Amino acid sequence: MRIIAMICLVLGPLIAAPVLALTGRPIQTATTLLVVGPMNGLPDILHRAGGRPIGPTRAPLALLAVADDHPEGFPERLKAEGAWLVLDGAIAAQLCGV
Repeated sequence: MRIIAMICLVLGPLIAAPVLALTGRPIQTATTLLVVGPMNGLPDILHRAGGRPIGPTRAPLALLAVADDHPEGFPERLKAEGAWLVLDGAIAAQLCGV
């Protein structure tokens, strides 16, 4: 039990820092978004919010997405439909070659 606590104390800040840095970035309305949400519900959330997935593959808890027609308010629509977190996905899209 002590080993797990030690690992959490060491790795926690290392994992939290990049996540906090990403969540602080402003989202551009016409950009690719990284959408994090429930594993089986993300395609439905994206469809209801008026977007579509992009990229070569889909991760278990996230996907890259763009708005189909109306990028204004797209991040807010995703959150209203049940997305847990919506981040600017431009960097992730570049890494994935999208």
